[in-house]
Amino acid sequence: MTEKIFGAAGSYPEYITARTAKEKAVVILPDRKRQKLFLNDLNVYLNYFKKNIKIIEIPESEDPSDIESQIKRNLFLTCLVKDRDFIGVATEKSLDVKVDKNFSERLIDIKTGSQINRDLLIHKLIESGYIREEYIENEGEFSVKGGFISVYIPFYGIVEIDLFGDQVESVFLKSKLETRKRINSVTIFPLYDRPLISRDGIDLQFRDIETIRLSDLMDKIDLITVDIYRQISDNHKIAIYSNGSNEKLLKTEDLDNSFKINRLPLRQPVVLKDEKVAFIPEDSKKIDLEIQPIKEGDYIIHEDFGIGIFRGIETREIRGKKYDFMILEYANNEKVYVSYLHFDKIHRYKASGVITLDRIGGTSWRNLKRKVKNSLKKIAFQLVKLYSERKQIRRDPLVVENDLIEAFERSFPYIETPDQLKAIKDIKRDLSSDRPMERVICGDVGFGKTEVAIRAVFINAVNGKQSLILVPTTILSYQHYRNFKERLEPFGVVVENLSRLKSKKETEDIFKRVKEGKIDVIIGTHKALNENLKFKNLGLLVIDEEHRFGVRAKEKIKALKKDVDTLYMTATPIPRTLNMALSGLKDMSVISTPPEGRVETKTFVSVFSEDLIKKAVNFELERGGQVFYLHNRIESIKERADHLNSLFRGARIGIAHGKMRPKEIEKVILEFIERKIDILVSTSIIETGIDIPTANTLIIERADLFGLAQLYHLRGRVGRGNIQAYCYLLLPPQITENAEKRIDVILRLTRPGSGLKVSIEDMQIRGVGNILGVEQSGHIKAVGYEMYLKLLQEAINEEMDRREREPVIQVDFESYIPEDFIPDPQERMNIYMAIAKTTDIEEIDRLKEYLKNFYDLIPSAFSLYLEISKLKKAARNSGITKIELKEPVSTIYFDSDFDPDLIMEIARNFETRSIGSDRIEIFLEKSEINKLTGILSAKRESAKTAL
Repeated sequence: MTEKIFGAAGSYPEYITARTAKEKAVVILPDRKRQKLFLNDLNVYLNYFKKNIKIIEIPESEDPSDIESQIKRNLFLTCLVKDRDFIGVATEKSLDVKVDKNFSERLIDIKTGSQINRDLLIHKLIESGYIREEYIENEGEFSVKGGFISVYIPFYGIVEIDLFGDQVESVFLKSKLETRKRINSVTIFPLYDRPLISRDGIDLQFRDIETIRLSDLMDKIDLITVDIYRQISDNHKIAIYSNGSNEKLLKTEDLDNSFKINRLPLRQPVVLKDEKVAFIPEDSKKIDLEIQPIKEGDYIIHEDFGIGIFRGIETREIRGKKYDFMILEYANNEKVYVSYLHFDKIHRYKASGVITLDRIGGTSWRNLKRKVKNSLKKIAFQLVKLYSERKQIRRDPLVVENDLIEAFERSFPYIETPDQLKAIKDIKRDLSSDRPMERVICGDVGFGKTEVAIRAVFINAVNGKQSLILVPTTILSYQHYRNFKERLEPFGVVVENLSRLKSKKETEDIFKRVKEGKIDVIIGTHKALNENLKFKNLGLLVIDEEHRFGVRAKEKIKALKKDVDTLYMTATPIPRTLNMALSGLKDMSVISTPPEGRVETKTFVSVFSEDLIKKAVNFELERGGQVFYLHNRIESIKERADHLNSLFRGARIGIAHGKMRPKEIEKVILEFIERKIDILVSTSIIETGIDIPTANTLIIERADLFGLAQLYHLRGRVGRGNIQAYCYLLLPPQITENAEKRIDVILRLTRPGSGLKVSIEDMQIRGVGNILGVEQSGHIKAVGYEMYLKLLQEAINEEMDRREREPVIQVDFESYIPEDFIPDPQERMNIYMAIAKTTDIEEIDRLKEYLKNFYDLIPSAFSLYLEISKLKKAARNSGITKIELKEPVSTIYFDSDFDPDLIMEIARNFETRSIGSDRIEIFLEKSEINKLTGILSAKRESAKTAL
């Protein structure tokens, strides 16, 4: 008998599923968009109910080039075969997909002490679709070093298998922090629907299999449906419908003080009437666990001592207690032992050329710091001045929520990423205030910045105002015009494009209609800065890649944006540390998560080969795609295009290079966008501003002659959707050592969003210059990127009269990472540095949660270290100068500005031995440190609220 639930509004279906789910279930949704929403909110509720059940997306795509869908489907089949607990989330179409009837025979089971032939294991991994590499970086890769085999299993992690002959000696699982734990067994599942016979670059050959419909494997699994209006099978347990009424639910506007409100990273709310509980969406909080380890022999910067070399970690016993120290070497072989409580003062340092170590007690480091700080004080002064001026300007707040805006948001055919949602929320907050918005949206190529801007433009139009979108190139202007028009015009918003492509008559007509208020949105190049363009009611200015405009254009922009809302968009990486340093002065939203379904671009390096070019181009054209062919020599580009024409009869080939007239270039690229050209042979002018989802193969001749940032941006031209993209770097037989390094780095940076990571330092430096509006590369190279941002933060705090004071903490408790928990010193170092780089208590809690899940339990000495780290964060800027943690009595020292109410709060919660003019002595057990942290944190939060 199927239980039926009607009126299931918001995230009630996800709530019901999470609350009632037991061992195995599959939820069936009507379409992919609803499936994506369900996956997010179900995960949130399972965490809320503390249910450790795996959620698996069951895709509907049967495209053989869609490897991501095949991996997810095979993960589901593995859980089914291995009788593991799970909740599968499917669409109706997912159930019709045909899968391997003998799938279980393709699983590779590895168990400590079992026998497996090394060569047979390698053969099975290749047959399962895993790619052999020297070093593994991405899911679906494996490496072999003698009898040591590492495999990166999707949705699980890197597994290291140690073979002695044919016997499995040990199996380890690696964490995201580059630490390891011993596991007894592991199952490696195949990546493709069918066994792989051979792989030649992109040419994959598969074995035929006997198939079965996926739905035929679900006769013993509970099925739950949402908005599916038919009986699925006998095991159809629950049918949930969003239509109808439900007396158990209320609307969010019906909430009152009697309800307990839980704020969770949901996409949709739900209010439970009888339970008096509401679940309200909030921004998801994440922690970046991708660390860059400091290894023995690496150069580092200590904030007080300068440039040194990291020489390892050492556990020492002092007064019968164990502590960890970092050993740093300076000039004249002098050593510094840094306590684990001060690891946050250590920063990585990378520089080219000869590096000179600083001398302990010398003046060179102090002088360099002073010089950089003085330069930064000027920048801080300008930033604070601009911020103060902006605060004085007022305008009427905009309406940011109504039925029309909600309908427009629902019309977006995809699921927004958490970062996109946060950026949209930030913009709504800005627009609903009485001060003009000035916000920077940072995000890698194809991460959804445009949709965020479109939302701002629509809100502006709903409020009766016009928008101007400025872009640096005609091609980008045309592409934005197509995207904005497609999204906005169905809702009655009139969009026009203003660039060199318009005739004089068309331009004059646009000017006239803008002045009359008959055009809502203008998208254009610097031509839109023409003094004859007069707006009836300009409300929003969107500037894409402002740093690419000339000086005169920037001056016009400055005059234009004085009292209108302004939104900047940039693909230049803005790391979180820079965002934090500018917090409160520059409003920034960083989009660092790729859209759902984005797959990494497969990158191949090869000596120039005509056979490879034929295979790559034919493969792309046969699947209905287009090809970028990069030949960076204008003198011979026509000859190369003619040769390609002889190789690919019938293919339409276009040429674009810098010596052509702008209108000719635009004509060719527009024809490519409109699919009138199959192969575009061009120079590096395609590096930025071209977004063509159907062009998914890029061939670069003489890739060794390009810089790292250039190669990264060029590769970003392909792989903009969920179709597997390919990039071929063609080289001569001999290349320079530096070119080899650049190619090696670009091969490693395969994941979407890697441009936002610190691997490409020249892009980071450029990011700082673009945001601050000044050239700072010399100073950044001198003190290192991380130290530079720390000094910038200090300069801003001084200019804003904000004090940043961190108390000294002395510990007489044993609090460290024990060797018997993590024996490898490098692994312990990785965890210490991950904790040191956290910015607040919540991040430490999320890191602790991750480590607890990975290791199952954490030793008490390490748990205590995490608690002391949290206390250190909570005591910052509280007026506390020093904390001595001892048994039985701990002492808290404070300055003259210390809040007396806080002293009384501490005295109320702890047995007090004495209170003096500058200290309080309390009886404190180790287990009570978190209570002291809670008191100090509550005080910080109330101070923030008061501001």
